[in-house]
Amino acid sequence: MAGQAHYTSAPPSAAGPHGGFRFTAVSPAARPALGVLRPLTGYTPPPGAVQPAECPKAFAYDRPDDDTAVLTRTRFTGQDYTGRLGNHFCHALCAGPGELAGLRPVELWDTPQWAPSPAPDDGHALPDLAELVPGSAVGPDRVRRLLDAAGEAGVRLLERLLTVALRALADEGTGATLVSTDPERVVDWIAAVSYTLPAGLTARLTFTTYTARPEDDHRHLTGTRPETGQRAPAPVFDLDGLGEHGGPEPCATARFLAGAWDSGRLDLVDAVAELWDAAPDEGAGAGVRRLRVACALLAPDGTAGDLVQATFAPSWTTPTNSLPDGRTPPAGAPAGEESGLAGFVRAVAELRPQAAGVPPKRVRDAAERHLATLTAPLGDVRAALAPLPEPYRGAVLAGLLTALEAAAESWAEVLDAQACAFLASLADGAPGGVQDVLAEAPGTTLHVLRRAPEEPRRAGLRILRLYRRGLWEERETYEALRDLVRAEEPEPERERGPRLSWRRGSTREKE
Repeated sequence: MAGQAHYTSAPPSAAGPHGGFRFTAVSPAARPALGVLRPLTGYTPPPGAVQPAECPKAFAYDRPDDDTAVLTRTRFTGQDYTGRLGNHFCHALCAGPGELAGLRPVELWDTPQWAPSPAPDDGHALPDLAELVPGSAVGPDRVRRLLDAAGEAGVRLLERLLTVALRALADEGTGATLVSTDPERVVDWIAAVSYTLPAGLTARLTFTTYTARPEDDHRHLTGTRPETGQRAPAPVFDLDGLGEHGGPEPCATARFLAGAWDSGRLDLVDAVAELWDAAPDEGAGAGVRRLRVACALLAPDGTAGDLVQATFAPSWTTPTNSLPDGRTPPAGAPAGEESGLAGFVRAVAELRPQAAGVPPKRVRDAAERHLATLTAPLGDVRAALAPLPEPYRGAVLAGLLTALEAAAESWAEVLDAQACAFLASLADGAPGGVQDVLAEAPGTTLHVLRRAPEEPRRAGLRILRLYRRGLWEERETYEALRDLVRAEEPEPERERGPRLSWRRGSTREKE
């Protein structure tokens, strides 16, 4: 059951002995949450506005905590019971996240459940709501019409809005301020972001269609008017002039999702949502990470070749101190905190690809593209892969080894002792699977066998084991053993003649 409450300035009564702003009517389910609701009921008119018609409605969605979702619609009503200007009426809906299942909060913009005026202050409780009913004004068709009318400029704006929204959801940056003279236009772009993201992630996206104090607002998407937009912190988006975009450069995930709208491939948006939904909700930060890797896995071949590489940086610390998709490193992140492989694998594991029916080959291809440019040590590969079930663990390893074979110049930097020890141990396993990939990556295999912390004899036995299982040809095996022996042989000492003896001899001869 969802609770509801009315908040306005009202005269004293039996239910409220003190006049002024207060809750005048409350349903049973909302009463325990009044302390949470009160800070969300305020309203400030635009500068110079004195009539209700001059003041936009403020429709807002908040998540005060993980267990509470609050929707409010607040409008300026003019004079209060004393004749003083400045009254407003806020209708608040309070629900658990479960009440929003199947809904996007922006769909309640015009729900018929909004009260047109405060209930009479007679001390009677409002009824709880058995379900939240969406209105008819907001839906995917509205977003389609918006983007069709806006053209390429609209797609570029959506890319940047998505980039800022994802960064804010992941606590990697601040939210966006949306500036327009028309609250409906703000609703348009909140809906565009909401219908591009999976519904479960949209349930974490807070917003308001209007505030006169954007500099103090805490939400992910904040609407305001031009006369107050100049006070807003960056990034600021002018919705009335689509050619003027604020915010950072679009990230790869945002380009992929906005491109799906642009090309009419909404099946890709749906597929990303289905893959995202296969994993449990573990918070907004984990949700953004899962979204990034879901897009990386589902990117059509040839349309987003850099998406995987841009999704997870090989290390938080890069030469430019920023991540490839526009994200910034978290404060205090040390160099080499996490390899790109670890971040990628953990996100794949969180998506539960086996439950979502993702083919292992797609995971292999994504891993190979992601690891095509390796710039940080892989570290404990075994621990990173542990959460992944087979055959996906083998698929990631296959992609890793294929990428390494094509990047011999990175071996010394990437393959540290831990990684070499683990990859070398693969030669001891049962035939098939990753062992077949070892045969396709002979250079990498020899490198890890030589660098693994073990006796040279054991490395040689592993090479012979690969040969006996038919994975290496005679020539490859011979060359690998020869190179291994040569690498282990101590350098011969240079021949040294008797020091200064020639000088002594010369001296004696002269004497």
